[in-house]
Amino acid sequence: MGGFVPYCLFRALPKKMEELFSVVLEKILFSLKIISLKNDFGRFDIELRSTCFIQEAKEKGMSFKAIYGPFGYTNHFQAKFKNKVFRFNTLPAADFLGKYGSELIDDKAWVKEHLKKRGFPVSEGKAFWFWRKRKSLDYGVKNLGFPLVVKPRDGSLSRHVTTDIKDINKFKQAIKKALIYSPSFIVEKFLAGTSVFRATVVNFDFVACVQQIPANVVGDGVHNIRQLIDIKNNDFQRGQPDQKGFTLYKITENETTENLLKEKGYNFFSFPKKGEIVYLQKDPFLKLGGDLVEATEIVHPVNLRLFRNIARFFDIRLVGIDFLAEDISIHWQKQICAVLELNSVPCIELHRFPSSGKPQNVAEALVDLFFKTHI
Repeated sequence: MGGFVPYCLFRALPKKMEELFSVVLEKILFSLKIISLKNDFGRFDIELRSTCFIQEAKEKGMSFKAIYGPFGYTNHFQAKFKNKVFRFNTLPAADFLGKYGSELIDDKAWVKEHLKKRGFPVSEGKAFWFWRKRKSLDYGVKNLGFPLVVKPRDGSLSRHVTTDIKDINKFKQAIKKALIYSPSFIVEKFLAGTSVFRATVVNFDFVACVQQIPANVVGDGVHNIRQLIDIKNNDFQRGQPDQKGFTLYKITENETTENLLKEKGYNFFSFPKKGEIVYLQKDPFLKLGGDLVEATEIVHPVNLRLFRNIARFFDIRLVGIDFLAEDISIHWQKQICAVLELNSVPCIELHRFPSSGKPQNVAEALVDLFFKTHI
């Protein structure tokens, strides 16, 4: 279920022993009054994915308390149903039922290797430790060729990821950026012309899929680009990049934005044609102001089966799958595509609060899983 202590501190220990240490340390911290339990937390106190689950679970009669420490809420929870008390971190993923631990599922290099062996689509690449930077440069240039992607071996939310690297200087900068977050990083081939899709699979059956779109504005025939950005940024559903409680964020304007506008012969005061999409970032990162388009209803049935098969192969009952494809409505074997990584604690809120498309209630499916596996 997961306790107050991060799993990585005990990853070398047997699962039962790790849970025991976690419970004991948690009790010590409670007795010293370093941490406490509170039930008055709100959406902006904890991660939004946790909020989605908790709100849905409360409708089934569950109650929750959150652990509060010296620096605020820790995103560790105690859930109660009737006379039973459960503990979990962020989401109750039921990973204790699987044959692999969450620390392996979140290891991008390990996942890439096993996906490739099984015949699932992956982008060619390799992991390197920080002392092998020169080897990674040789591998990227000579074995893969530009354009490239460099990303930390672990982590999520596109932290310290650099895409579409086309020269050696940017390659070196990308490695430095990745090493800020992790001592190990991955170099892989960039697949041009593809979009990023995030699929979430619950209990090997339920699937939701959302597409990430780079920050953009759409011409309305009335407003200039500056005005269109302001209109979009004033949407109450868009927060600042450092705020909790949001899936969408205000558009970031930087050098990339200016270059993209120049390529089209535009500036911030240009008037795009009605219906014209003007991209303001290259990467579809949400923190840069990207959009989320719910795509579940158009996913090709074979692609849905692919996502379910990946979940079954790794024996994980809750998993997020980052997937690159040209068109999610086309059979994956008939296009350029690749599974980028898996996430054992996926951002289920992306499906609940898209910028467009029909919202999908992943939290409801997760609550159903919780009752099947814990109650």
